[in-house]
Amino acid sequence: MGNVVDKGTSFLFHVNRYVAGSETDMYKHGYAELLYVSDGSLTEHVCGDKVHIKKGDVCFIDSGCVHKESFEEDDTFVIRLEVPDEIINAVISNAMADKQAVDYIKEFVKVLKNSGYIHFGYKDDYDNELKDMLTAMISECGVADMASVYICQGLMLRILWRLGTVYEYAQSRYIRKKINWLLHQEITDFIEDNMKDVTIDMLVERFGYQEDYFNRFLKAQTGMTFTEYLQDCRLNKSAILLKEDSMDVDEIIKEVGYRNKGYFYRIFTEKYNMTPAKFRKYIKEKEFTI
Repeated sequence: MGNVVDKGTSFLFHVNRYVAGSETDMYKHGYAELLYVSDGSLTEHVCGDKVHIKKGDVCFIDSGCVHKESFEEDDTFVIRLEVPDEIINAVISNAMADKQAVDYIKEFVKVLKNSGYIHFGYKDDYDNELKDMLTAMISECGVADMASVYICQGLMLRILWRLGTVYEYAQSRYIRKKINWLLHQEITDFIEDNMKDVTIDMLVERFGYQEDYFNRFLKAQTGMTFTEYLQDCRLNKSAILLKEDSMDVDEIIKEVGYRNKGYFYRIFTEKYNMTPAKFRKYIKEKEFTI
């Protein structure tokens, strides 16, 4: 293996330029490292693997994990972000953080400890949004006042969540399965919260995937396409509103996002084997006899 350099925890950020044919020493450090390839490409030698990391990719490497990089292209630029346990713990314990995001980060840390590294590949050529987050993080660390600590924690949460929801995983079926479940929750929550007027274009804008991805993803997770899932959500919601008995049928039809009363009656009857009015009557009679 040769000599291993322990780099300690002296700096928060490193921005390095490398030329073709060069490589680093084998090294380790006392913090997790986020390695982002801003331009060019490299090979990460880690945990017995040779991982090709292209422009826009991210490799997260656990603390104490021995690794090195070799470079095949001139003008490869790499941003290295030191991520000590204190930062991750602060993000997890942040009361303002979304529960799903916190659950994801906990799973992320667990897998990172078990596997030594996680390689995130961006599905397109480049992710300007992630680079903007890293640039903002660098700027905040340069300020180093009381507010910047909390801003950096928020940025770290956004960075980790973006990696989990927009990037793809080159290894670890477990984390892929877990994060797919979290992404499923995020997508379905968004659909249910906006069912009255949600469109697949809104999902594309919100989550950054292509239109066909959502149909494939929802089909794999629920057995339904986006259109089928949305219809199912609307019908389930209409059944709940019919049970509550605070709105008439016409109001419910508009509330769940339909404009065609005849169409709504047809698909509702297909699902529940009775009209909305009969469904409401049936629910009332069932409650009365209990």
